[in-house]
Amino acid sequence: MPDWMPSWGTTALISIVASLLTLIASGRYVSPLLEVRNRRFQAKMQAREKFQANMLDVLSAVTHLLAAPVVPEASDTVRAALRGERARWRAQVDEATKYLTDHAVQLLFAYRGPQLPDLAVRYSNNARAVWISDRSEDLKLTTLRDSTQHCHALFFDSPLYAHQRARSWTELERLMDELETREVPSCE
Repeated sequence: MPDWMPSWGTTALISIVASLLTLIASGRYVSPLLEVRNRRFQAKMQAREKFQANMLDVLSAVTHLLAAPVVPEASDTVRAALRGERARWRAQVDEATKYLTDHAVQLLFAYRGPQLPDLAVRYSNNARAVWISDRSEDLKLTTLRDSTQHCHALFFDSPLYAHQRARSWTELERLMDELETREVPSCE
């Protein structure tokens, strides 16, 4: 140690050099890893948000379609307006179910566990299958409403409602099994 440097100076110099080396090492090796992790986390959260938004679009449009039938006693203007609104709501359900089906694979990475991601993908595919099926419109709408309500409760309710989430899980699995095992009429 030089004579002109006090004893506390060497301590300060050692701490400055150690800080600089730590800063360089973390900037060079740790920061890129954290940035990659952050991008993956953001992609996962965006997939969940879009899943929820499209699920809510389906639920909202289906609820509107169930609540606002075209009343024959209404005037021609009102009936035409209701038909226009119903067509718009049908288009919303169509777009939302298309998005859910087209982006269902993202849900495999957005959720953890052996069953939860698969259930999200099953819901997405079954929602689209119900919408394009030849079922009556009322049956389509009630099936979509019920399965969407249970799916939303399972994936987006607070963890404080564990009992409700567990009940929604079993009910959603039952509905999905029922939809998947339903006999499809053969064309002979």
